[in-house]
Amino acid sequence: MTTEMWLIAAFRIAGALPVLRWPLAGAFIALFADLTDLFLREWLQLGGVKDYQRFDKWLDQAYMLTFLAVALRWQALPRNIAVALYTFRLAGFITFEITADRDILLLFPNVFEYWFIFIAALKTFGWEEPGAGSQTPESATFAGSASNPVELPGAERPSDLRPPTSDLLPLTSWPILGPLARFAIPYRYTRAQLAVALTIILAAKLLHEYTLHVGQWFESFTPNEALEAIYRVLTPPY
Repeated sequence: MTTEMWLIAAFRIAGALPVLRWPLAGAFIALFADLTDLFLREWLQLGGVKDYQRFDKWLDQAYMLTFLAVALRWQALPRNIAVALYTFRLAGFITFEITADRDILLLFPNVFEYWFIFIAALKTFGWEEPGAGSQTPESATFAGSASNPVELPGAERPSDLRPPTSDLLPLTSWPILGPLARFAIPYRYTRAQLAVALTIILAAKLLHEYTLHVGQWFESFTPNEALEAIYRVLTPPY
């Protein structure tokens, strides 16, 4: 490994650590560090980066493992989904290492990454139904539904806990976002809510993987050129 690769690796690993303390904010810090290494490649000039795609995918494992460490502390249902999605992406990573074919990454999209951010946001903003997600899908089917959520045995709901929708009252009256907010919050991990969330997350991640690895839309210009283009768009004359 070149000096440049060691420095980028240290930067990426350091960027993955805040998620252990602040899951949502730390996730965005980790993804920002992932993006920033493109600029470090241009600025450092200390031996270059050999086989950047493989190097990048190995470094992705740093934040993936910190995401997983946090997800393992979640209640059963979101935790089990996170573990399954992490395992799925790990299989894609191993296949990519064997084949070196970037198209493989489209077949194994990193849905785990977006799922983690989604659940971390629910927890950060208090949009989960208290006690939801602790039961298995099978027990949830027999125990209750979205219209009749079941409290787990022994679970206590604090009397001063505000309903998750209390901070979203203005939003719930909006024409399009209102029904969506009422459907998704509080989040009870019902089959319908999970289906909608995972469909949106999968579609977004497939688009992301396609632009990066199949279409390779951003490889015709350097990061500095991209910043210059954004600057020209945002500054007068328009």
